[in-house]
Amino acid sequence: MKSYSDVTSLTLTHEQLALGFEQTDKGLWQSELNTASNLKGIVPPRPAPPFQLSIAGKPYGTLSSMVSGMTGLPDEMKMTTQEIQGDTLLLGYVHEKLNLTVEVHMQFIPGVSVIRQRTIVRNLSEQPITITHLSSASPQGIAGDGIRPWSHSKKIKVHYCRQTWNGEGQWRSGSLEELGLYPTSTHPTASSIHWSSVGSQSTSRYLPMLIIEDLETSKVWFTQIETTSNWHLELGYRGSTINKGGLFLHADGADERYGGWYHVLGEGESYESVPVAYGCCTGGFNQAIRQLTKYRRDTLKPALPTGMSVYPLVFNDYMNCLWADPTEEKLRRQIDAAADCGADFYCIDAGWFASLKQNWGQGLGDWIPSKDRFGKQGLKGIFDYIRSKNLGIGIWIEMEVCGEEAALAHKPDSWFLVRHGERVGGGPRWFLNFSNPEVRQYIDQVITSLIDLGATLIRNDCNDCIGSGDNRDGQSAASGLLQNMRDFYSFIDEVRMKHPHILLENCSSGGMRSDYGMLSHFHLHSTSDQEHYADNPSIISGLLAAVLPEQAEFWAYPYPLVYDQMGNPGLVHTPSYIESMSSGEQTIFNMVNGLCGNMYLSGRIDAADSLNKQLIQEGTHLYKQYRSYLHQSYPVWPLGFVQIGNKQAWNCVGFADEEDGRLLLAVWRLGSAEPYQEITIPGWNGAEATLTQIYPVSEQFAVPASYNSYLGSLTVHFPLTNQARYFELRKIDR
Repeated sequence: MKSYSDVTSLTLTHEQLALGFEQTDKGLWQSELNTASNLKGIVPPRPAPPFQLSIAGKPYGTLSSMVSGMTGLPDEMKMTTQEIQGDTLLLGYVHEKLNLTVEVHMQFIPGVSVIRQRTIVRNLSEQPITITHLSSASPQGIAGDGIRPWSHSKKIKVHYCRQTWNGEGQWRSGSLEELGLYPTSTHPTASSIHWSSVGSQSTSRYLPMLIIEDLETSKVWFTQIETTSNWHLELGYRGSTINKGGLFLHADGADERYGGWYHVLGEGESYESVPVAYGCCTGGFNQAIRQLTKYRRDTLKPALPTGMSVYPLVFNDYMNCLWADPTEEKLRRQIDAAADCGADFYCIDAGWFASLKQNWGQGLGDWIPSKDRFGKQGLKGIFDYIRSKNLGIGIWIEMEVCGEEAALAHKPDSWFLVRHGERVGGGPRWFLNFSNPEVRQYIDQVITSLIDLGATLIRNDCNDCIGSGDNRDGQSAASGLLQNMRDFYSFIDEVRMKHPHILLENCSSGGMRSDYGMLSHFHLHSTSDQEHYADNPSIISGLLAAVLPEQAEFWAYPYPLVYDQMGNPGLVHTPSYIESMSSGEQTIFNMVNGLCGNMYLSGRIDAADSLNKQLIQEGTHLYKQYRSYLHQSYPVWPLGFVQIGNKQAWNCVGFADEEDGRLLLAVWRLGSAEPYQEITIPGWNGAEATLTQIYPVSEQFAVPASYNSYLGSLTVHFPLTNQARYFELRKIDR
């Protein structure tokens, strides 16, 4: 980080970005965020304090019913502190009448064009103050250069990602006007664009991230909020629409109007915002995600457990397999097949604690192994059998909940989250209170007992949402939600410290908690509950923009026993089923899906014929051969994103190395009527390269493919729909 200042301004440059401030009579106000090569825009910026804040009893600010990023209280505060502490800029402000202070901590992340910011508000008065809004970050002066005005339809493209159960990673884009931000008069615009989420399933509607692309100047801005609680993103315009102003980005996890958050600060008390990362660089979407990928990898991702040098290939017996109905006979069959097909771990999913006559969803919380599922040796005997096959042992739990029928349910209300005087949830899931030391001790004992049996992977699922939170202590429920999630993070950190050799996996009905509040504490992440293999490429390509390939578990479930047939397990042995799998193409498609991150194997692979078994083994062998590369790679999207509802399409995603000299490429023909597809690789035009189909390698599965060095593109011919192949491109040094 370098600084350049004079009496009127301060500019900090870091990697590709530059952050500009202007000196005002209140101290430094932030004015521009641009690339370091060109900070100045054509329209003079309108500086603003680098935070937003509101309290009860005071006006919110400008256009308060529509805009969050223009609160009034910061304008009344004076700067008291300006310090550079290592890689962090610390700015302090005080409201002298209220005796309220704010600290803004901007950490300039080494090696990437990223600032990680958090904001702390502190009450130094003798009276309680109710905070009703606190920003995490609010950078000003975005996309201020070029000659087109900010509102021009060909100036700005905003990329955001919709989420839903079984339909994660659905990226969309639009111009500012299409999304709802446009000039309306000579007055400041009252329009802005909002994305938000309420509750602990933080990515059930949107991902907490944005990519803002300047199509004219080939620059791009990006952000992600790092929390498993309420969050809110806003894109707006500050200032006159004619001669002074600029786009601003506003990020918070604390807003009364978006989730009902408020927090009462007593004398001397403080409150810290959720962290947010943001930055800018030259290029477009791919370059923005490369910056975020490197930031997540170098700064947020937990280190692998002690003694583990690579991320393992896990077989999980839930999806299109045992469907939470394990028995000794079924498990032994699947364990044998998983070991034979190259898995590193075998994970027993839900149902291991329920009796044969009990619905597994009604027995959550006690975590006592079933007495009638696993024979005389019980669950320990199954664990011993897994170990005898040289497999690591994984086990599924929902450690954050308790069903009404569990013995744990008889604990006092202090063990549970409470809202309106009642426990949050009900039926199969009341939510546990992780601020209670007894709860933490109880769940720690559960985990320790499973580890003592032999488990070395704990898969934590959370199949419901806390909602607005816990308000037992007189604070807002939303404040209680954030506190509970912070308490849960710290508990997981304690588990990792106590059991440094254990892998921890995050799941929430698939990808409903795909945020880096959670993923900075877990090694692995289950990305989706999608059961149909041909719908997975849309999810895979989309989530690779949000989750590291090494953390993102993508299902490969060849030989599936689908949900509608779970009561008919013998189906996989019938002649009609065997015939439907005889080409091997569905198995290939599944394995290509798994080769796009951290392969997560399932399916009734015990029933696979020799051809399909060989294809599974080849796929797992290739994954192990290439995973070290995959898990240091950067995703690229040569064909963009394909919506999950678009069945008449092709899709592909690539994995580039740091030097862009090598690329692994997964290619899928979905239901497209066109058997040929040209795929242009960004930045490869003029590059000589070798092209190799690396999965499958058998001549019978080879497809025609050629590489055009002048265009930097390959053309492939897939004769069948729902067909997939995996390629490698390597540049040739001349």
